[in-house]
Amino acid sequence: MSSLVRRLAGRIRHRLRPPPIIDSVDNAPWDHPFLTSENLRRFRDYCGAVWDFAVDYHTKYPRPLNLVFCVNIAQSAYKWAALSIEYGVPATLYLHPLDNNALSTPEWEDFDGEFPNVHEGAAFLEAAREVKPRCPVVRTPLGGEELYNALRKAKTGNRKPLFELVGYPIAIRYEPFLTHSGTAPTLPMVQALTKHDAVMAPSIPIPAYLSGRPYLAQSIGGDLQFDCGKGDEFGQLIALSFAAARFLNFTNPHVIGMCRRLGMTNGLYLPYPMDDERYCPGPGHARKEWVAEHGEGTYVLSTARIDNSVKGNGTAILGALVEAAKKCPSLRYVFLAWGHGADQFREEVNATGVGHQFVFRKPVGKTRLIDYLRSCDAVLDQFVYGYYGATGLEAAGVGKPILMRILAEQYSPLYRGDVAPVINLSGPDQLASALVKLVEQPDWHRQRGEELRAWLVRNHGAKRTMPILLALMRLAADNVPLPADLVNPLRDVESQAEREYHKACLKARVEG
Repeated sequence: MSSLVRRLAGRIRHRLRPPPIIDSVDNAPWDHPFLTSENLRRFRDYCGAVWDFAVDYHTKYPRPLNLVFCVNIAQSAYKWAALSIEYGVPATLYLHPLDNNALSTPEWEDFDGEFPNVHEGAAFLEAAREVKPRCPVVRTPLGGEELYNALRKAKTGNRKPLFELVGYPIAIRYEPFLTHSGTAPTLPMVQALTKHDAVMAPSIPIPAYLSGRPYLAQSIGGDLQFDCGKGDEFGQLIALSFAAARFLNFTNPHVIGMCRRLGMTNGLYLPYPMDDERYCPGPGHARKEWVAEHGEGTYVLSTARIDNSVKGNGTAILGALVEAAKKCPSLRYVFLAWGHGADQFREEVNATGVGHQFVFRKPVGKTRLIDYLRSCDAVLDQFVYGYYGATGLEAAGVGKPILMRILAEQYSPLYRGDVAPVINLSGPDQLASALVKLVEQPDWHRQRGEELRAWLVRNHGAKRTMPILLALMRLAADNVPLPADLVNPLRDVESQAEREYHKACLKARVEG
């Protein structure tokens, strides 16, 4: 690899790191003016009509498809590629060549062990070398040198190499490669994507956009909130990539507000597809180890990264955890020691006087994590945004009660009243009493876990969601237009309240 490509690779790697946290709730995404019950209901009706149309088309025209899922942030791409194969649709996983995080490797999903430094992907692959992914995986090399050589020759008057390059494969959008220099190292990946019928791209859809192939994007985490708001080349290109997708899929309601703020009308609600046969109830083997080290008790597990501002599961809730621990000496808290606030949180725990009731474990692969979920009595999720992610859905699949903050009034229209039966807490102040109740009424919490498992299968289970996802990818592959009579609420005229909110967001970003 040339020194030029190495420098460009370094420029892109920092953009794959976690985005900056929200520093004010004045313009919090859950407070967007469009997120009214009526608007959410209308949008759910629209999305349901799109699902029905896609599934009907897929049933009538079941030609073979060769799909690709790319960029494996949060394991979504790998999970869905593996499920696609189970449903008889060939699928390949392409990993982003600049993402070296262990959490983004497919091996992490099937790894049954501990690995402390999740940012050391190469070392993790060596530790997990016996793990065999459940779908074809392509790791394309860094490239782009031929593009730079062609551009350099073009400046001297010899444009033939450039014209030859941009003419094949014909589908590739070469213009962004020429104007956004940081994309060049991904050229081999983009070229490889052109071999497939349709692409699903979670979180970073730039390679899918550049490939010129039909694609779906999936919003995960803060991509629309933070990445698309950046004023640099990366922000412009990733926003364009989300906007150009045939459908921009998402599960959590606040993304609807993001679509309104960014002017994207391709947003489509779809419950996050879950492999509910893999994430399912069963015996927990780690429980014996915990009890041997820390005694019998009620074990509460937190699997997400320790992050106060986004997850709200670190020092922000420590007072409630300590209060409950002092009232119930049998309480045990199991945390995976990773995330921005992990070290500080551990120091503060040791100063509480009940540090012996906290159990810290190294980050673990998802196979071991499933065993941890089965071994605990309940799960702590986030207390800031009011939405669940894959972490909560994994716990629901295993049938464990979840203590968290959830905006039920926003979820209800999207789920048509079938809201996740989590232990809904408005904030840390309610957490202590809920934990005490967990100890005093274990049967009640166990029942909530069983109800949560049934809810997940109904709404997020593979049999429910994968046919819809695959049908949407077929619509994209065949370039099928939606019925003209479908009314998309994302095309509503912007209200005055929205204009003021969007202006405030821009002001907050500029001042920040």
